[in-house]
Amino acid sequence: MNRKQRRVAERKRKKGDPQQLMADQAHLFGKLPTECSACKNSFDKRNRDMVFSWKVVVKEETVRIFCPDCLNKTKEIIDERRKTD
Repeated sequence: MNRKQRRVAERKRKKGDPQQLMADQAHLFGKLPTECSACKNSFDKRNRDMVFSWKVVVKEETVRIFCPDCLNKTKEIIDERRKTD
């Protein structure tokens, strides 16, 4: 194996297979919770407004969702702490 082939193989290994990455993301979509991870408000996957306004956080294999109210409360707390620092 020459240098060029090794570089190509290394790039593929680092980048990952695009089809596999898409399959992994689709699998994680099935793990999407049905309620807010903070306040337990219900989440409807079929409601377009909810889908676009709620925040999805994925860390490794854990999927969490947060409603707009919880996001606003979190932003307010962060802003207050920044003002005091």
